[in-house]
Amino acid sequence: MRIEYKKWFGSGVLIMGLVFFSCTEPDLSDDFPPGDPPPVPGGYNNSSEVSPTNLVAHFTFDGTVDDVKGAITGGVANGNTSWVEGVKGQAYKGSTNGFISYTNPGPIATLTSFTVSMWINTEKHDGGAQGIFALTKEDGSFWGNFFMIIEGNNSTENRMFMKLHFEKNGATNAEHWIEPGGEFRPDNMYGGWRHIAWTYDAASSQVGFYINGERRNLPTGAETRTADASGTPLGELRFKDATRFVIGGFQNQLGTPYNNPEPWMLTYTGALDEFRIYNKALSAQEVSALAVLERQGR
Repeated sequence: MRIEYKKWFGSGVLIMGLVFFSCTEPDLSDDFPPGDPPPVPGGYNNSSEVSPTNLVAHFTFDGTVDDVKGAITGGVANGNTSWVEGVKGQAYKGSTNGFISYTNPGPIATLTSFTVSMWINTEKHDGGAQGIFALTKEDGSFWGNFFMIIEGNNSTENRMFMKLHFEKNGATNAEHWIEPGGEFRPDNMYGGWRHIAWTYDAASSQVGFYINGERRNLPTGAETRTADASGTPLGELRFKDATRFVIGGFQNQLGTPYNNPEPWMLTYTGALDEFRIYNKALSAQEVSALAVLERQGR
């Protein structure tokens, strides 16, 4: 959504405007009186102001697959892919054979904490799981280091079953799945733009899950990650042999050295916009600011 604003002039008028804004809820509406749009809680006026020093990758998909931060390189659109109207500018549109591959994952390969933030616009798909992103693992493992998928939904419900996977490799391999199923699946997730964010904080070993800027509850035991059965906190992540990155599919879409995709491994057919990766767990206020500001085209 694009919004055009006209500036007000005159200090007296500006003061009146600030008083007026203090009585509104700007995070819940895209409609503002004439003048500069008010900041959202936290004092942010633009999504670029949200923890900029921790933003390690940003894919705007404004007619390009490139990471605007310039750290993730070698991007190629594979299969039938296109650009559609997004939340902010254009968005990537996948297909049953489309995905984006990158030969260099840059700082994603060394994440120890993270926030992944994105907008999706998709319909239900029947059977299988669609890959949203994947950081590869080229040691012959079945799963990649770090990925997100959306499971099929052939029910009458509009709840979405998403799964997040990440690892800590070392003397042992600690794989972690976050699978908020059942009543924890967010509702009303199809047929329009929805904001999704996942966070992991190495200092607390805590996972966060957000829909449209609001933190969601996770099943008992899902928030705190442990390194092993003894209950030792997971701490800093450690990926292994992370050499490539995929958007809109699984690592298997890349071919050798991976096995061919199994029948249930599907590419993402919906639209994707404003895909961001941070090297820290954003706060609830920061995630909310991203969702609100990007929805407002800021």
